[in-house]
Amino acid sequence: MIRRHYKAFVVIISLIVLTSCSSATREVKRTIPPVVAPPPVEDPYDVMEKNVPTLSKIYLGKGYKLGANPDKLVESDCSHLVCAIARNSLIGTNYEFKPYYFPSWKIYEYTYEIEKSETRPGDIIFFRDVQKKQNHLGLITQKKDDTIFFVQASSSSGVIERSTQSEGWLYYWRKRFDSFRRWKKEVFADKDSEKSNASTLIKPTQLSTNAISGN
Repeated sequence: MIRRHYKAFVVIISLIVLTSCSSATREVKRTIPPVVAPPPVEDPYDVMEKNVPTLSKIYLGKGYKLGANPDKLVESDCSHLVCAIARNSLIGTNYEFKPYYFPSWKIYEYTYEIEKSETRPGDIIFFRDVQKKQNHLGLITQKKDDTIFFVQASSSSGVIERSTQSEGWLYYWRKRFDSFRRWKKEVFADKDSEKSNASTLIKPTQLSTNAISGN
């Protein structure tokens, strides 16, 4: 009789322990919050890297003309081409290209040198002439392993895409190569930031009214 009661007692205790463990396990699972990664914040360099490869293709085949804006004419020169692609790649985003247009020497001034390993679409490649002046440039469109692709407006061929493995590069442009460069941050405007700053300014009319009222 005692043995039967003992066995029944052991069974009841085991069931209680198992039920408690199962319940505790379920509670622990419910208390673990899901981990949600914050969305990445894009800067103008990210936007250009995403848009330049496709956007640059619409300019291919245009002729060459010194001083020509490719957004208004069927020709272009090298500096107008680079500025047009940079400018248009930011349309519809929170950023804009402030200068609209810079000549080649000004582009050199508002960029800084980077290593080949750092290049990405939207960066610039500069070349020297026989007087060692940086007066020709192209815009990097893609990068595959160690090969850099770039568009340029050539006086002999118009707007074309070349690479650091093309015949033109190996026999001519490599000897003229100056540097890989990236736009300085000051050429970009953050529209959201500008709106925020504008909303905090006191209008002259408000200031004069407050002064008269003694507030």
